[in-house]
Amino acid sequence: MTAKNHLSHKRSTSHQLVALPVVLAALAASVACTGCDSIENPAAALCCEEGDFQVGGTISGDYDAKVLGALQAVADVSGIAAATIDDLTTACRSMATGLDADQAGQDAAEATEDKRERMKAWCNLAVSTIASVKGSATLTVDIQPPKCSASVSASANCNASCQVDASCDAKATPPTCEGGKLEVSCKGGCTGKAGASVQCTGSCSAECKGECTAEGGVECSGKCEGTCKGAAEGGTGTGIKADGTCDGTCEGTCKATAPGATCTGSCKGECSATCEGSAEASVTCDGECAGEVEPLKCEGGTLKASCEADADCSANCDASVKAKAECTPPSISVKLSGSIDANASAKLKAVLEANLGLIATVKARFEAAGEAVVTLSGNVNADFLVDIKVACIPVVVAAVLNAADDLGASGEASVSVLGSVGG
Repeated sequence: MTAKNHLSHKRSTSHQLVALPVVLAALAASVACTGCDSIENPAAALCCEEGDFQVGGTISGDYDAKVLGALQAVADVSGIAAATIDDLTTACRSMATGLDADQAGQDAAEATEDKRERMKAWCNLAVSTIASVKGSATLTVDIQPPKCSASVSASANCNASCQVDASCDAKATPPTCEGGKLEVSCKGGCTGKAGASVQCTGSCSAECKGECTAEGGVECSGKCEGTCKGAAEGGTGTGIKADGTCDGTCEGTCKATAPGATCTGSCKGECSATCEGSAEASVTCDGECAGEVEPLKCEGGTLKASCEADADCSANCDASVKAKAECTPPSISVKLSGSIDANASAKLKAVLEANLGLIATVKARFEAAGEAVVTLSGNVNADFLVDIKVACIPVVVAAVLNAADDLGASGEASVSVLGSVGG
């Protein structure tokens, strides 16, 4: 998603939420006219307690299942949105201080009271300090996109309350992963589709590209967590190389197996044949399972419910699942060339490699949560608000509004920082 699209998301969300304060005022006036005599417990109606609604919390109030799902989605998305501000502040502060940014600038940024403005101040200081340290040198940054995975069980559990047909078993017919890879837990052999390799964690009967753990040792060309032996010691290759990697046999875990090497133990990566589980443990893979299978997560795609469901309710579930997707940090490669002091070059490289992964991950989470908040802004309407506790109405509306603002601010900041290094 481009910076332009990020800003478009923010404007679109803001426009959809403009009418909510008007709805809130109308609902508040309507409730005020009913009088406290019609409320069984007037004191409880005046308080929005933790179980009724809390940003980032678990909703347990006495609500209809669909309302409960919507409230949980708002809580999840608004919690993630707030976390993006905190995460970016941490990363930008770390970069600015790690590169010895101007102390007055650091003090001013930290003294900023509003958390969004504080985040912006630290990220702006980080951007300017990076430019100052880099000078006229050429900076090349390669960032592999983070991989975000949505939980199948979370989607199934939430969508169960949205089903139109109560007889549809969401566990028997789990959600599908459109546009991505569905990772499953498989009791039995797991093979790639149409003869392709399979990403798995288990015993691989052929070539393994990734990590291999074997008691008897495995041919290794990479980092060995264990003992690396060369040919003179009864292994293969030359043994430990000058850069600390292994060229030989690794008794332990090899982080990068040699081309064509088989893995006689447990493979975590790409297996060119069948990946097998054991009697005690299932194999985790993204291929076709020959035994009992349990879907785990959808990587790089969109989960779609298998049972017919209420559209708004299902959309709220999707928003919640997207917001809570787990993202693995990307790999970062930083290179500097040209006129730059060796110490400054080493420090800049270390600081960027230590922090850009978090910023790229925040950007990925922001994009998912941004789509979710647009969905929620359309569903948090008068029909929905009249079904929740009166005292929670302003809290829920504020949560959606704040989420839109948090995501807009974090989107702009992450694009600014990544753009400053060409990432």
